[in-house]
Amino acid sequence: MGYVLIGGFVLLIVIGLPIAIAIALASLLGLGLFTDVPLALASQRMIAGLRSFPLLAIPLFVLAGSIMNAGGITRRLIDFAYAIVGPMKGGLAAVNIVTNMIFGGISGSAVADAGSVGRVLIPQMMKRGYSAGYAASVTATASTVALVIPPSITLIIYGVTAEVSIGDLFFHGLYIGIGFALVYILTGWIIAKKRNYPSEAKLNGREVLSAFSKALPSLTIPVVVLGGIRLGVFTATEGAAVAVLIALILSGFVYRELAVAKVRQIFRETLMLVAAIMMIIAMAQIYSWALVAGGIPQAISSTMLELTSNPFLILLLINLLLLAIGAVMEGNAAIIIFTPILLPIVAAAGIDPVHFGLIVVINLAIGLITPPVGICLLITTKIAGISMEKSFRDLVPWFATAIGLLFLVSYGPLLIGLY
Repeated sequence: MGYVLIGGFVLLIVIGLPIAIAIALASLLGLGLFTDVPLALASQRMIAGLRSFPLLAIPLFVLAGSIMNAGGITRRLIDFAYAIVGPMKGGLAAVNIVTNMIFGGISGSAVADAGSVGRVLIPQMMKRGYSAGYAASVTATASTVALVIPPSITLIIYGVTAEVSIGDLFFHGLYIGIGFALVYILTGWIIAKKRNYPSEAKLNGREVLSAFSKALPSLTIPVVVLGGIRLGVFTATEGAAVAVLIALILSGFVYRELAVAKVRQIFRETLMLVAAIMMIIAMAQIYSWALVAGGIPQAISSTMLELTSNPFLILLLINLLLLAIGAVMEGNAAIIIFTPILLPIVAAAGIDPVHFGLIVVINLAIGLITPPVGICLLITTKIAGISMEKSFRDLVPWFATAIGLLFLVSYGPLLIGLY
């Protein structure tokens, strides 16, 4: 059954079927051939898997991001980032990273970040002399911070799947995401020094203050949402609703850019993205059910633990596996499918499930810039007007930095004896 579920899924992906359909067909084939489970129950598993209150946060955070784009919030965040980091060497790359970090702290979606920020900043970077491959690479890499920094949709899905505190995931993801952004800014500065990329004009104190005052209402969104979740004022799902409410108030009454004509576009963007995410989650519920029915998680867990019980080696094997998975598979589906398989292994090795969740999400974030799928890199290269292959040379330093940060997060808590 394991060969059918895993091999069948890979084969269906290779021949070009959409991920959601490939997951469903492989699951039904495995259940039909190797179990006596009535296949009519599959639809019930799909419905049951989506009937989760925390999952309601996903469409709400996506909606908040769409409102921000249409309501002028994104533009003001870019202007603020320009004011604080634009004058440094290679300033537009730093602006790109800071904007993605702030925007990711509201939208929760790396794909949304790559498209929204990329449409604005990639053309600007190319006009200022940055290569198209570099502009696409830095935007794609910076957008993946959204998977780590709250209110990451991927962290929410992991929390629901692994039954761990989403608040704890958000708390640790916040400082890790900020750390990633700072290291990426340093990487961009080093590259800019070597390639002599330009600095942006330094603003005077009044201009910086003006940019900050215009962006300040927008900056309250992540502060209120994350602060409220951490302090226990509301749950992650309720925080998503608060984010939508604040975005509506700012766009409609403070900035006054949310025209009625834009509402249709907002809901269309939201529905398209949410439908794709929820379709994959629903189908992945069947796959997870089939894995458990076939005893696959237990078999893999016992096999790996027979090889080694050393947590360092187990994390190395899991990281290599997840990097390969993230390169070819949509992250949310990967979490639902592989978390039940890997969680017993890390639990037996004494690895904290919250720490493991962050490791999983960072691996899948790297997958968003890893060919052959690399959806964020695909989006940014299309905006830059080049093929994905032409960005590889410029992608190397960013990819290497991301891998280094992954291993720091993986082994840092173990090395300092955090648990």
